[in-house]
Amino acid sequence: MGPRRYVICDIEATGLDEEKEIIEIALITWEDGKILDVFETLINPLRNVSPFIQNFTGVSARELDNAPKFYEVADAIRSRLEGSIFVSHNTDFDLGLLRRKFTEMGQPIQLKSFCTLKVAHHEIPGLRSYTLDALCSFFHIKIKNRHRAIGDAQATLKLFQELLNLRLKVTHAPMYLPQHEKILEKIPARPGLLTFKNTDGKVIRMESSFQMAKSAREIMKVMPDKKRFLEATEYIEADVTGIALIAEFKKLLHFPLKINWMINLQQLNTGEKSFRTRPFKKYAPGLWYFEDYHDARRTLRELNGKLIDQVYLYREGGKSKEEILRHNQKVEMMARDARFPSENLVLVGEGRTIDERSFVLIRQGHVLGYGFTRASSEEIYAAPEKYITQRFFNHLNMDLAARRYLQELKHVRSKNEGWRSLAEVS
Repeated sequence: MGPRRYVICDIEATGLDEEKEIIEIALITWEDGKILDVFETLINPLRNVSPFIQNFTGVSARELDNAPKFYEVADAIRSRLEGSIFVSHNTDFDLGLLRRKFTEMGQPIQLKSFCTLKVAHHEIPGLRSYTLDALCSFFHIKIKNRHRAIGDAQATLKLFQELLNLRLKVTHAPMYLPQHEKILEKIPARPGLLTFKNTDGKVIRMESSFQMAKSAREIMKVMPDKKRFLEATEYIEADVTGIALIAEFKKLLHFPLKINWMINLQQLNTGEKSFRTRPFKKYAPGLWYFEDYHDARRTLRELNGKLIDQVYLYREGGKSKEEILRHNQKVEMMARDARFPSENLVLVGEGRTIDERSFVLIRQGHVLGYGFTRASSEEIYAAPEKYITQRFFNHLNMDLAARRYLQELKHVRSKNEGWRSLAEVS
């Protein structure tokens, strides 16, 4: 299948009423990245043109009186359109008008079309305006001879190329809505909490982050599936928290996770230990917690998959005591990864300002609280409770967030050595 041929069209008309007539048309034939043909002409509308339209387009009544009539250029237009994909900024207007004119001549036309207006609405959700001027400004396209058919057709061609690249996923550089660009420039490259609000100041999303500037740009990238969110977001607040975990705590206070299921340990009559899913019960010991049952079952399958011992998989009879012991050791090792590395921990990191430190205190396997202080790390380790500014009491959401954070810390710590440390309280 060869490259498709597109004809980019722009029409200037006597107005927007149902009886409107064409006064100028431009057609640019484009195929395989090259312009093959350019056709433009004034057209005598056989009716008076208002002074407003004359001033708007710069086309005088005298020029139109001397211009060819539509039926005189119809063949030249049709020959360029047939077999091509029709492109314009609002095909309902341009193609609708052409179809009406050809139908009046008894020569109806059927064309596939690509409307840059409709495609832009889909590919760039959240723009405040989708006029040709607004979209060209968004893509930094300069328009020459605005409101003349050839100038607008040339601009539409460049817009079409940008949108085609977006649709074909050729464009790799991220794009942002103009109203978001200035906001994103002000977000610091620090750990903290991002709060997204609508025009009424209502919180519509919160995200904790190790690096807010990077996260905000990732979240605000223009993508079709983000249409409602991008349209709604008017403000982004960046709350520096020193440790990203504190940002997660703040998020959970606004949007707590609803825990419905958990996985815990059980011991069979044979002495063999295994994992099982069960409905969540407050204060019941658990290792992994879930909102959705299917997520719990999927995690259980993954855990059991790691426990399968191929050596004894098809052997008849039960396991020996030594085999059960080795199996239980493996189970306990996997369970240990789900818990805190120690019952008592202090995580110390950067503060909100240069002379401040932030920390999170974990006591007896639960997050006791966090704080901000100008005290030294040694002073915090010696008496962390003294500096707590926010306390929690067996708050499962906070415990789970801290566990996840510690897992992440293992992977990112080497990249961030020096601004955050992990120390166990004796």
